[in-house]
Amino acid sequence: MKSNGGLIRWILFVLLGVALAAVSGRLSVHTVNDTPSYVNYPLNSLTDALLSTRTPAYPIALSIIDATVGLSWVPLLHVLLHATASWILAEALIGRGMPRRSATAAAVCVLVGCTAADHISTVSTDAPAASLGVITAALLMNAIRTRSTPQAIACAVAAVLTIFVRPAYLYLIPWLAVAGWLLSHHRQTDEVAGTTNPASQPSRLLEFKLALSVAVVLLGWMCFRKLVVSDFGIAPFGHQNLSAILVQTVSPQTLRDLPGESGELGRAVADELERKGFQLPGPNGGSLPTLTIEEQWGQINYGVVWPLARDQFAQRDAVGLVAPQVAVHRRIGDFNRAILLQSPGGYVRWLLLAVRRSVWGTAANIAMHPIFLPMILMGLLGLLIKATKQPTLGPIVVPEGWNAFAVVAISYVIFNVGFVILSSPPLGRFADAGAIFLPGLIASVLAANVATPNAVR
Repeated sequence: MKSNGGLIRWILFVLLGVALAAVSGRLSVHTVNDTPSYVNYPLNSLTDALLSTRTPAYPIALSIIDATVGLSWVPLLHVLLHATASWILAEALIGRGMPRRSATAAAVCVLVGCTAADHISTVSTDAPAASLGVITAALLMNAIRTRSTPQAIACAVAAVLTIFVRPAYLYLIPWLAVAGWLLSHHRQTDEVAGTTNPASQPSRLLEFKLALSVAVVLLGWMCFRKLVVSDFGIAPFGHQNLSAILVQTVSPQTLRDLPGESGELGRAVADELERKGFQLPGPNGGSLPTLTIEEQWGQINYGVVWPLARDQFAQRDAVGLVAPQVAVHRRIGDFNRAILLQSPGGYVRWLLLAVRRSVWGTAANIAMHPIFLPMILMGLLGLLIKATKQPTLGPIVVPEGWNAFAVVAISYVIFNVGFVILSSPPLGRFADAGAIFLPGLIASVLAANVATPNAVR
């Protein structure tokens, strides 16, 4: 029975995930604006595929699913992937000595968390990328703990796959190095004083080797795209995300006064923003509230900046081997650089306020979660009862392995949010995936404190 414990736990995670998805109606396919770009990915043409705004991993998976069981199975497969990711996390925590009760509580919080609840039925990359990110983090904990080459290779492969499913996870490259270094340092401080660890030197390099290996694969992909479509990047996408923020940090007159060719696009954008009645900064440097920038971001992104750059400038800029998609991307990139050079203060203010927005927004999403909210209320009620009946609450029991989990959970959300706000608002579907470990971090401690003393030692 003990040897089959891992398999039994996986089956239980799958059953729980499928049951919750079925009860909440999340096994029916739901499409969003991004869905056609994945479903209709041009797999029959290498050039068109490399010029697509999407990376190929998820479209390839969808094409296989569509050719075999059909796209109606996508939500169920998302559930299976996420349940497996949660199980791998539980096993990684158990491997670090965390009691099963605490490890299970942490993993179940990941299983039922905000990202899974909101996106598991959607034909988009939000849910599968979050699941793959969890797998990457769990495998990193295993690789640092065991110094196992297969575990390290699996971690690197998971990170590459995550990025190729959703390039917003590029932060995994520096995160692997930093979080891995912190985990290695934590492991070394736990060693018995005076003993020698023969693997201590490799332990200082493993995390950097992981990050470097992922970076090399991404660099190879970028070089391949450069050779084929003359664009050195992961995909011709992203500059418009930043532009939809930047044009809301400066006045329309500043956009009109931009130098050179960026001024042409700036004048067109300023005119269109005013014509459509968007809220804009005043001429005296007044700034917009963060929520206003966030609310207008999508409309300005896809309804103003990108169409203007595409329709008015793409054909003129597309010369030689540079495709229109690449020309539009470069044009908007030049436009962004011109705004930043002209008025960097507005962008700096945005970054500071976006950090605050991500903190309270993510906390609100977790607190309003239909499962987490009653847990929070029950926990507060239990705390009230204990505080009333007991003279002191006593010391808090922190389960073994929790420190490593804390390193992963906290650094993961910092790198995620820090990367997202560089070019996009910290929308729930972005930031929630970064905070995916935080509820479990708290739940693992609570589980340890309601367990019997023998169970947590």
